[in-house]
Amino acid sequence: MKRQLVEDVKTRMKFLLETEKTHRGLVEELEKKVKTLTEEATNRKAYIDSLKRRLSVATKEKSQYETRACQDLKEGLDKKEQCVEALQARVRATSTVALEALHRRLGLAHTQLEQLQAFTKALASETLREVQDAKSQLRKNRKMAEKKKAEGAGGLSKQSMVKAQSIAASILNMTEMDLAEMLDTDEEEDDVAADSRRDQEWLDQVMKILQQQIPSAALLMEVLCVKMKERKVLTEALAALTTPVSEIA
Repeated sequence: MKRQLVEDVKTRMKFLLETEKTHRGLVEELEKKVKTLTEEATNRKAYIDSLKRRLSVATKEKSQYETRACQDLKEGLDKKEQCVEALQARVRATSTVALEALHRRLGLAHTQLEQLQAFTKALASETLREVQDAKSQLRKNRKMAEKKKAEGAGGLSKQSMVKAQSIAASILNMTEMDLAEMLDTDEEEDDVAADSRRDQEWLDQVMKILQQQIPSAALLMEVLCVKMKERKVLTEALAALTTPVSEIA
């Protein structure tokens, strides 16, 4: 029985030893796991702390960058505003000078236009006066010639008058019929009132052209040339008819 008891004790001791060994292995394994987890936790904590520090630095840098960017932007805007103000001042000064120069030029151009209009009006009036004087003198000379012929005072003979008109037509580069029509003393053609009305219409046409916003130089020249040509024809005809036939020949 003692031997059996000893064997039982040995068996139980062996079992206990194996159990203790197993438990010790488990404890060692758990300690290793705890150590590993502790190291991982420490590493994670260090990583998180690092991330926090990096985030803090990034946040600080971002704040500094935004502050610096805002400051740079504000300074840039201030400089641009100063440039714009300086440019506006230069533009105002330049515009003022340009406007003053433009006003002077417009004033000068207006004065020149007034002088040109005054000259043109005076020229038209003088041309018209000379035409009317020539017409009046032609009528007067014809009446005197007819009177002398009627009184037998040595006026031009019909043959001499025909020759004078032929020579006058040749000088004026006109046909004798055209010259006769121009010098015809019929009431319809030589009516003074009719001539005056036509002359006034011509003068009104000149004034109408001058009153246009942009007077047409070509049209004005065309209208003036009509009366100038008429004056030339009348003057030369008057000179030809008042010259003795013997001198003309």
